[in-house]
Amino acid sequence: MPAFLLALVFGSLTFWARGDACEEDEVKVVLLQTQVKLAASTHSLKPLGHSFYSTDPARSAAWWLRYSTSQPLPAESSGSRLNLIGLAESEEASAVQVRDSEGPIKQLHFFKTPSSRSTDRLAMQDFVKAAELSWDSVMHRQQLYSPWTDFHVGLKVDTMRADHFQEDNYSFQYYIPKLANESWNCKVIRAYIPNTTWTVEWHADLLSPRLLTQELLESRRTEDPDHCRGFEGPEMRETWWKSTFAVANASAARDFAIKVLAAVPRGEPYPWPPQPDCIAAQWVTLPGDGVGERTPMQMHFVEDRVYSSILHDVPELLQHQRDFVRSHPNCINSFMLNNLILETGSLDPFIRRLAETSTPHFVFQVSGTFALIFSFPGNEMDLWQLRRFGQVSLDSKPLIIRQETRLLQRHVAAAGVFAVEPLVFCCLLRAERLVTAVVLFRSMGCMLHSYS
Repeated sequence: MPAFLLALVFGSLTFWARGDACEEDEVKVVLLQTQVKLAASTHSLKPLGHSFYSTDPARSAAWWLRYSTSQPLPAESSGSRLNLIGLAESEEASAVQVRDSEGPIKQLHFFKTPSSRSTDRLAMQDFVKAAELSWDSVMHRQQLYSPWTDFHVGLKVDTMRADHFQEDNYSFQYYIPKLANESWNCKVIRAYIPNTTWTVEWHADLLSPRLLTQELLESRRTEDPDHCRGFEGPEMRETWWKSTFAVANASAARDFAIKVLAAVPRGEPYPWPPQPDCIAAQWVTLPGDGVGERTPMQMHFVEDRVYSSILHDVPELLQHQRDFVRSHPNCINSFMLNNLILETGSLDPFIRRLAETSTPHFVFQVSGTFALIFSFPGNEMDLWQLRRFGQVSLDSKPLIIRQETRLLQRHVAAAGVFAVEPLVFCCLLRAERLVTAVVLFRSMGCMLHSYS
């Protein structure tokens, strides 16, 4: 397998401060001006799919095949299946292609990789369990919503296999937003994606086919969980129309998306600045190519201080990621496999802006494709993977891990074991060629596998 090319700039994380209402207005003006300046030099971002960490990739994929209009993407379908960051390192991997009546919409990839533990002894499987239990609390009517639900993909209901939901008597959440009216006839169906920290939201409107019996819908119906919402639903024409992320600071996520990705602000559906006992959110749209009637994809950044989590909460996950980024700036971990995948004509403008904002990022080369992966500063739970075919023109040097010498000295050649701290994916430069190392945990050390 070709070597991954790990490169580029690492800097201190930038934390964004939220100001008062006047400061917010000033920021919006500045960001709009920035967005206009960036637009001419920014390539469009075409959504390709999502990558997920899963404790059981086969089960996660099987769920999509059963309950959505998906088809399997076997490993041998190399012509269509994306070769993503994490695939080579995975202990297990599965993928599906979601389709509608017009053809493929998006690819969903599920990876299981070794997972490091934090100083609190937490690992990704602990957060997956927390998301599952928190969703169960919604299904058992213990609360209307879970903060983990803010990690979700938004699809039109046309992609839902309602017949299988009905046949299996499968649990899901159904509600009609309080703002729904004759002009905005909206219905929402939510379900948990097994073995992940994510959910799916299916959106139905007046023109949607009647897929589920009214009896089944009413048996799953709950009150509208959108506390304090005062903004009418967004216009959507695309089957996959949004991706939503839980955040610690929605305005910081919005600002970063505008500055780095040339996103366009779309407004606040809830009271802003955030109010006590209310959900808060910022919406943006991604830069499109301006061709045809496609509506740009929306990104929703949600702060939820209304509902509670079971076992572990979203702020704990954020702290887990922040600690990892600070202590292991040269590595990625299993949570970083949760990312939105987009295609662009050039990575250069995005790399340049990430460097200008001192945002840590990685560039990999996988089978002739370059992939840029980064998280949002201050909102490290939100990760994106931008891809393009061809070369990256910026002059970027591979990064050499500080532990390289120590690792090589302590390498046990026969067993391939390193007695090292728990790093997950690491890269090192040896004999003037880049080698990608996948560190698999063992009780007394880590197993190294190299690809060149």
